[in-house]
Amino acid sequence: MQQLIVTAEKLNKRSSIPANLPDPTGITGVVLKGYTFQADEVADVPNAALGKWYQDRDNNFYWGGAVTIIANQPEENTTTNTVDNSSMETSSITPVVKKKVMQVVNAFETGSAEGSYGALVKYKDYKDPVTNTLMVQVTFGRSQTTEFGHLKALIQDYVISNGAYANTLSTYVNRIGQQPSLATDDVFCNALKEAGKNDPVMKKCQDDLFEVKFYQPAYHWFTTKGFAFPLSMLVIYDSTIHSGSIPSFLCKRFTTAFPVNGGNEKDWITNYVNARNNWLATNSNPLLQKTVYRTGCLLTQAKNDNWDLVQPITANGVSIR
Repeated sequence: MQQLIVTAEKLNKRSSIPANLPDPTGITGVVLKGYTFQADEVADVPNAALGKWYQDRDNNFYWGGAVTIIANQPEENTTTNTVDNSSMETSSITPVVKKKVMQVVNAFETGSAEGSYGALVKYKDYKDPVTNTLMVQVTFGRSQTTEFGHLKALIQDYVISNGAYANTLSTYVNRIGQQPSLATDDVFCNALKEAGKNDPVMKKCQDDLFEVKFYQPAYHWFTTKGFAFPLSMLVIYDSTIHSGSIPSFLCKRFTTAFPVNGGNEKDWITNYVNARNNWLATNSNPLLQKTVYRTGCLLTQAKNDNWDLVQPITANGVSIR
């Protein structure tokens, strides 16, 4: 197989090769610029005019015009004893592992392994950049995106996709992320909840948003920093969902190097989760203090040596196998 990297800003992942482009059918996900994977060039394509296509080991297809070959990978039955770390990192996060990672984070966010697409809460957790005071904002969806975060992008996508509640929500697009908050607007909030509960278009838009805005950036950070264990991916994805990133100020609270720089992966992850747990537990915002169940769960997985995530996990009271 060849090692490839995505060079476009984003690229559709497909279940089959289309005869023409654009073609919305068969799109199963989106990967971002910098995403690396292993794949073989497909010899027989429906329309040679579209150029090359590549197929990975999970039978996903990618358009060759948006990727570049990094290197050819050795065959799996090679006799060399050299460990190919990039291969290990790419293959360790299988579709089964990815699903479990998402289920755990969904349970952290909504109390459901599959996520609650219509869940809407109002938390006083947005810090006004002018007054430096906390204000209430709407938090919505499967893994909970915020009014002053990515909610506007979600609603824009939903409106463009002609969702069942698009007419109602389209009037709010330019108001999302602006003050005052829409948390007191019942028409807006009820339309969001109904769309999440009843409209498959909203569910797909949410899946796409959390893939593009959160999972792929987390996965890119995971690979570029040299991580390999599924539990590491869970820790990184949870932090990305909960805080938007791996905050650099937390990384400075311990001295372990990243794995890519020769550090011990298990030590780095354990130290990071401990630092995050202490920060949450002592935070001036009482809402953040209440979220230590997340870090507590992750520390339990490390203590139980569940680095491959093969053991059952109890996350926010939800059993995930």
